[in-house]
Amino acid sequence: MALRVLRVLRCTSVVFVICGAVVAAHDLEKTQVSIVFARDGSFVADVVNDPAWLALRRESVPGPFADRVVFWVDGREVRPESVELIGGATATNRLRGRVPLDARTLRWFYGLVIDPYPLTIHRADGRIIVEEVQGNAWSRTIDLSGQFRAPVVDKNLAFAAVAALLLVPVALRLGMRGRVNTKDTKDTKDHSRPS
Repeated sequence: MALRVLRVLRCTSVVFVICGAVVAAHDLEKTQVSIVFARDGSFVADVVNDPAWLALRRESVPGPFADRVVFWVDGREVRPESVELIGGATATNRLRGRVPLDARTLRWFYGLVIDPYPLTIHRADGRIIVEEVQGNAWSRTIDLSGQFRAPVVDKNLAFAAVAALLLVPVALRLGMRGRVNTKDTKDTKDHSRPS
């Protein structure tokens, strides 16, 4: 009887050790995704992972990081304009891009992960949307409508106005150069004193 109890305890211990190793392996991802939108439709997406885990995944799934994520906006893909890897205690892939000003919906996909992870959307109007994405799956449809606005002043027009304001003093100084007082003060007699 005692031998049977020892076998059961040994088997149970082995099962717990194996289950613990599987759980620890999945916790290595430490995935978090944050997308911040600006009023002009530009966005910065930070995809954070454990650096060792990300290195292993990138070896097994080669190719650019931008090919591992999808921004699906109003039924079409929006590709990031740039991707930057920021190292440290966590590996952050920072993606920058722009959605159309009339964008209404976003669906997000990240193809390297297995476990659920939080997706945080910071809208330009201040609202924050947090969703748990189920690992290698699409996010739910996220509302983007009503937060983007065209700039009131064209950027080129603003630069031209600033340049013109900076050039006004230079133009005035150059214009005054031609009007230098040529009267010699040494040759002038003081007529106020009697001679």
